[in-house]
Amino acid sequence: MTVVVHQRPLEETRGANTSCRWIAEAIVNGRTYTATSRTAPANEIARQLVADGVLDDTMHVYTEGLKGCMVWRSFYKAAGVTIEETMTKPVHMTRWRDPATEAAQIAARKASKQGVKTPAHGPVGPELSSPQIAPLAT
Repeated sequence: MTVVVHQRPLEETRGANTSCRWIAEAIVNGRTYTATSRTAPANEIARQLVADGVLDDTMHVYTEGLKGCMVWRSFYKAAGVTIEETMTKPVHMTRWRDPATEAAQIAARKASKQGVKTPAHGPVGPELSSPQIAPLAT
């Protein structure tokens, strides 16, 4: 059974320097799937289908205002990729990474760089200085 996805822009989310969010919808086996994204809502629907255990098939993505459709021969393949744009690379397709996992990895890298690290050779501070001997009272 071919999965048919319809997507359209949410114009109210468009900003002066940012693209608008898109919403995509599909009905598969009587269940409605929806997703919003700035770059690839149809791919998010594909991830939802994979998570629900729907058997792999082709996916046709229709975009409001455009003739024809984009065809994925496997929505499992579509679930594994997303569209990305960075400061150094223009818009390109890349492997999808779970945002929660990405955030946890960034937090872990950031946390390991915070604070003072002790030298590997031993303690720091007063423990390194020799003990002070009190002067004798005369």
